[in-house]
Order: sequence, then C-alpha cells, then structure tokens
Amino acid sequence: MKFFERSEVIMNGIKINPHLGLLEALEAAQLIDRKLSVTANNLANVDTPGYKADDVAFIEVLMRKIGPRYTKIYKETQSFIRKEQGVLEYTGNPLHLAIVGEGFFKVQTPNGIAYTRAGNFTLDTQRRLVTPEGYPVLANGVPVVVDPGMTREGYITMENSKLQVSPEGILSIDMTEIGRLDVVTFDDYSKLKKLGKNLYVSEGAQEIRAENYEIKQGYVEKSNVNPLREMVNLIEIQRTFEAIQKSIKSLDEETERLITTIQR
Repeated sequence: MKFFERSEVIMNGIKINPHLGLLEALEAAQLIDRKLSVTANNLANVDTPGYKADDVAFIEVLMRKIGPRYTKIYKETQSFIRKEQGVLEYTGNPLHLAIVGEGFFKVQTPNGIAYTRAGNFTLDTQRRLVTPEGYPVLANGVPVVVDPGMTREGYITMENSKLQVSPEGILSIDMTEIGRLDVVTFDDYSKLKKLGKNLYVSEGAQEIRAENYEIKQGYVEKSNVNPLREMVNLIEIQRTFEAIQKSIKSLDEETERLITTIQR
C-alpha cells in the first residue's frame, strides 16, 4: 500500500499531507470488505453441520517506515473462530454423533490428520465410518469399520445394528468395549486453520485429549451461525460503506480547495 508520505505541501510553514485522510478511508474500506466476505461466508454455511462461524477484530498497529523518525499507525483485521456450541438436531441415526462441550473428532485425510465437529457420519463402500467427504473417523488412532462378522488387523469392527457410543465416546457391542473415539482439543485455537467448510488442520497448535465433553448418539450439531446477527452485520457494513464514500467525497473536495488556495 502506498502511504503518500512524499505528497505533502507546505502552508504557513506547516507540512500538510492532503492524502492522509484518503488513506484512512481506503484502509477502512479494505477492512470492511474483509468483514463483508466473512459475513457472507457465514450466511452461506448457516445449514452446514458443525460449522463454526468466523469473525474479525479490527486492530491498529504502530509501524515504523524507513528512517528513524517516520512512524504510522495502520489498521488491520485479525480473524478468529467463534467456538459457541451449535444447536443439536435429533436424527435417530446411530451413525450420527454430536459433541457437547469442547473437542473435535479426529479424521484421516489424504494429507494427514484433520479435525471436525460435524458428526453426520456415514459408511463408505468399505463400511468405514466416514465424514461426508469420505474421510475415516478415528478411534484409538485407527479407522472405525462397521463390518459384521469380520476382523481386520489395524481396524475396529462392529455391527451397525448393535453400535453403541457412550457419553465418553466409548464404542461397544453388547456392552463389550471395543475402542474409544479420538476426541481432542487444543492449547491455542488461533492456530487452527479451516479446511473446507467444517474441517480444521493444526498449524502449530498442541493437541490435547478433551475431557469436558459428552457424546450424543443419534444427534448432529448444527452450525452456530446466528442469521439475525449476520444480517445486522450486513446492515452495519452497508452503512459503514456509505459513510466511507461520503468521507472520500468530502476529502476530495477539501483537497481540491487546498490546491486552489496554494496556487493563489
């Protein structure tokens, strides 16, 4: 971004930069554009199971330009994920699981481990418990296979009709424990990066086994997007854009008058 630091004039012995106001307005417009993108994406995923809404915070940073004297305060956004619990929807499907409280399910993707809150699981052609994207769900570090009458090395097997999942995430058949779902949390949520709509990957966050949670079988956690709040955000964004446009127009008129005065 150009800061127009050389576009200054001298009036009555005072250095004046007529572009600083326009720069402030431009920075504000860029930040609001970012908030608009985030809000639109939240609304697009209002019906996505397990989706966690994004939000942005506006911050100001003191930046030192070239030279020991010149400094500038500029604005930027900092994105974060809203972690509020989504509403649980009862489906009655024994393969559907919802986490109440903290934590994520671990799943295996072609590019490594990922995490999700979306428990609308199903079976693939290999009868593995998978996400809608086809990624296997992990229990004790290995995929869960719903394959009656067969045992495969490195897999957990169970009959679909007898599948039971305890509040702690323990998988069992006829009261016999066969494994436990990998439900984990993190020391720093800001280091989680979204992968698609409701998958996450860790970018330096330390994985910790979750403790404060409960698994609800036959339920799916819905998106935590609040449509009313997002619509209010859209209205505020529109009004802010209008205010910025008026500011730019006013500043442009002031700059024109300043130039005319200097020429005289």
